[in-house]
Amino acid sequence: MLRRCIMVFLYRWENGEPWYLLLKRNQALGGYWQPVTGFIEEPESNRQAALRELIEETGIEIYERVVDPRHFFFFDMNGETCAVSVLAIEVANQELIQLSYEHTEHCWLLYREARLILHWENNRETLDKLHKLLLGKSKS
Repeated sequence: MLRRCIMVFLYRWENGEPWYLLLKRNQALGGYWQPVTGFIEEPESNRQAALRELIEETGIEIYERVVDPRHFFFFDMNGETCAVSVLAIEVANQELIQLSYEHTEHCWLLYREARLILHWENNRETLDKLHKLLLGKSKS
């Protein structure tokens, strides 16, 4: 069975550079750093799921824009295939983060720092593509 999932990179601009929000999952859920993630609940669109997960995992309801890097990937989650769609959401400043039970910490990081602490290779590849797009270096 194929599960539809969403990955949301939250970012803000500071001194001409995008800063990315990463969340640390609690130990029972792996204890690793990643962006906002979750399942898409039918009949939600990718955008609806991204905005719902953003509120659930960070408490953030106000945003500047949603960016679609047109990127997706598949991964195996305990024998179940997940099709992960990616969106990015820009906020105006360093919002107050209200973590859900799924997470124990959060941090805003520049690209290189964020890339170093992301646990999964598919998360790093996604950040690479998004960062190039945000800096206007994407060929697409």
